[in-house]
Amino acid sequence: MKDREPVITIDGPAGAGKGTVARRLAERLGFQLLDTGAMYRAVALSVARAGLAESGVAALDGHLQKVEVSIVDGQVLLGDEDVGALIRTPELGQLTSRLSAIPAVREKLTPLQRRAAGAGGVVLEGRDTGTVVCPDADVKFYLTASLEARARRRHAELLALGYGVTLEAVREDVRVRDRQDSGRTLAPLRKAPDAIEVDTTDLTIDQVVDRLAAMVEQRRCCTRS
Repeated sequence: MKDREPVITIDGPAGAGKGTVARRLAERLGFQLLDTGAMYRAVALSVARAGLAESGVAALDGHLQKVEVSIVDGQVLLGDEDVGALIRTPELGQLTSRLSAIPAVREKLTPLQRRAAGAGGVVLEGRDTGTVVCPDADVKFYLTASLEARARRRHAELLALGYGVTLEAVREDVRVRDRQDSGRTLAPLRKAPDAIEVDTTDLTIDQVVDRLAAMVEQRRCCTRS
C-alpha cells in the first residue's frame, strides 16, 4: 500500500451502521476519521439557518462561497462552531440529501475531502467515498442492512439525542432517503465494483468492526508480500 498508511472508505445507506463502525475502526487502527456525510449536513444546517432551503442554485452559489466546513479532531465545525449535536435531525437529513445532488455543493466539499485523505491513514465514511471522493482507495467497504434493521437503529439514535419520533416516521424517512440518494443523477449511492459488501443486519457493531479490521490487515499483508 505504497509508502503511507491505507485510505479506507465505508459507504452505504442510512442506518447501516457506517458512522459507529467507521469511528471504532479508525480508533482501532489509529487512523483519522472523516465523516463526509457530516460535512454535507453542516452545509445543510448553514443553508437552513440562512433561510435558503427552498432557494435556487444561484442563491446557493453565493452562500457556499462564504461557508467554511471542516472536521477537526472529530468535531464537525461550521466556521468555528461545533455543530455535531445539531445536524442529526430527520428534517436536516432530507435537506442534506437534496443539497448533495447539487453540483455546486459537491464542488465545494469533494476537494476538501480528497485533500484530507491524501496523506493516508484515514477512514472515510459516507455515501460516495469509494466511488467519487476516493475511487483509488486502498480498501473499500459497503455496509448494508434490511430496511427494518436500519430504521430501528436510526430510531434508537434519535431517541438518544432527545428527538421524540415514532419508529414508523423514521422508517418512512429512511425509505425516502434511500430513494433520493440512489436515484439522484449526481454521485448516486451505489456500491463500488471493488468494494467489500458487509450485511450488518444480524451483526453487532463489535462483530462488524472485527470483520473489517481483519480484512484491512489481510490486504496489508498481501501488499507487503
